[in-house]
Amino acid sequence: MHPPVALTRPWPEDADDIAAALADWDVVRWLTTLPWPYSTDDAREFIAAAGLDEHAIRQDGRLVGMVQAGRVFGIWVAPDQQGQGIGRRAGVLALSRLFLSGASEVHAHCLVGNDRSARLLAWLGFQPCGRTVLQSRPLRADVQADMLRLDRNTFQQRHSIALTTPRLRIDAVTPDDLPALHRIVTQPDVARMLLRYDPAMTLDDVQPLLLQGALVPPLRLAVRQQGQVIGIVGLSEGPPPRLNYFLDPAHAGQGLGQEMVAAVFAELVARLDPSEVLAGAFVDNDASRKILKNLGFRRGEDLELQSLGRASPRPPPSIAGGLGCWASRRFRAAAAG
Repeated sequence: MHPPVALTRPWPEDADDIAAALADWDVVRWLTTLPWPYSTDDAREFIAAAGLDEHAIRQDGRLVGMVQAGRVFGIWVAPDQQGQGIGRRAGVLALSRLFLSGASEVHAHCLVGNDRSARLLAWLGFQPCGRTVLQSRPLRADVQADMLRLDRNTFQQRHSIALTTPRLRIDAVTPDDLPALHRIVTQPDVARMLLRYDPAMTLDDVQPLLLQGALVPPLRLAVRQQGQVIGIVGLSEGPPPRLNYFLDPAHAGQGLGQEMVAAVFAELVARLDPSEVLAGAFVDNDASRKILKNLGFRRGEDLELQSLGRASPRPPPSIAGGLGCWASRRFRAAAAG
């Protein structure tokens, strides 16, 4: 299980916590740009000038470190919080946001001898690409450092969303999952609650809708129970992004829909930090509306939407192919962490 870590902006009231953590020489000596000794005034200056790619690492609301993920990646964790996986989780969250922004790669430096940092960077997927000499402000000397590089594809292969709940495993859709997902989504009772699926669709028709990434939108995650694929949860591109999901009716009535959507929604908020998320539910889909309300979604507006899974006996002239136009309720959730 991931440690309960959240990323936010550094706040003025964090100055004392930052100064306390950076009063430890074993932290500061590996950070080349910091003064030594490090004071509360230094922390205040840092907070005032912090860029948008610099994130406070919080656990139970308290700042326990900082992580930067922009042109370069860097991280430190307070001495009393090390060894708990906080750095790994914070790194994944920050890098997910970086690659969501469209970045294709990121670079890092690791001072020679900093074995803890080297292990973290290797776990995240960084690869060595040379060695350089940096000027260390706290050491007042030139120091050797390894240069490292991480590209989006490597990060996605290692750190795509993969979750375990009490009853479910939720991870990337694979080609082997497509027959089971096709069987589910082309059931009339499932297709009619969605927009883009028709019971007559072939496996080739649904493949591009289901076989997507598992890192940033558009993404689709397969939901598995005891190794059997029973549904999907996804997020479409925004802004704002749209949450979508379906569950095999054979597994309905057990709370699995709530379990799977809640787990994925929480991970999406932690990783991607959306300011809001949209979701839709047809007015006759009581189960889906209940799931969304339990997650904090609130009714936004009612819309007339076309569903491929609902055939209308008298389609409006502007709608080709007999697509049903049915009322759907639009929900919003303020999702920022």
